[in-house]
Amino acid sequence: MPAVLLLPRRFLLAALAGLLLSLPGMVQPAKAATPPDQFVREVGGDTLKALGDRSLTTEKREGLVRTLLTTHLDLDAVGRFCLGRYGRGLTDEQKKEYDQLFQEYLVKVYSQLLSQYNGETLEVRDGTRAAGSESIVESQINRPSGPPIRVEWKTHHKDGKPLVTDVVVEGVSMAFTQRQQFESVIQNNGGKIDALFAAMKKQIAGRR
Repeated sequence: MPAVLLLPRRFLLAALAGLLLSLPGMVQPAKAATPPDQFVREVGGDTLKALGDRSLTTEKREGLVRTLLTTHLDLDAVGRFCLGRYGRGLTDEQKKEYDQLFQEYLVKVYSQLLSQYNGETLEVRDGTRAAGSESIVESQINRPSGPPIRVEWKTHHKDGKPLVTDVVVEGVSMAFTQRQQFESVIQNNGGKIDALFAAMKKQIAGRR
């Protein structure tokens, strides 16, 4: 069975570092009036301390990532997008299972990458540009070694607060790339959604 996660590691780590650096105060949701660029720029001191703590346990690391995802990522919108056309035929039971697996899948993948954080910083440009109902914030990830990585954040307002809908790293959309990978797993297994669920469970369990 093909692996679900195929993204270049440096892209994933850049996206993760940027997301973590945009997490204000670890658990405090952004105010409704917060402009998108400020939302992305706000850096929580506790977050930076946590990232620099090399003794961080797996459980605490996963808890940090889960808080990040559930607070600042539109999990419903991103999850549906990643399923593409295969999301239309799901039963209510399958939708519920997918929602649970998608969150745990992201938590597992990104918490593993978090352990590789090595002092990256986020530099955000002032202002935004509109793209339909979304706002795009431009930034770059500055690394201790190597050139900076260009990152664009797509955000929209939902339930009175800004949420991230996609992270575009060096022109590569994380959401679109993940969608291609999910669709590939399903297509290579006779169009069966259960094949994707099995692959996600395998990744969550840490099996190759």
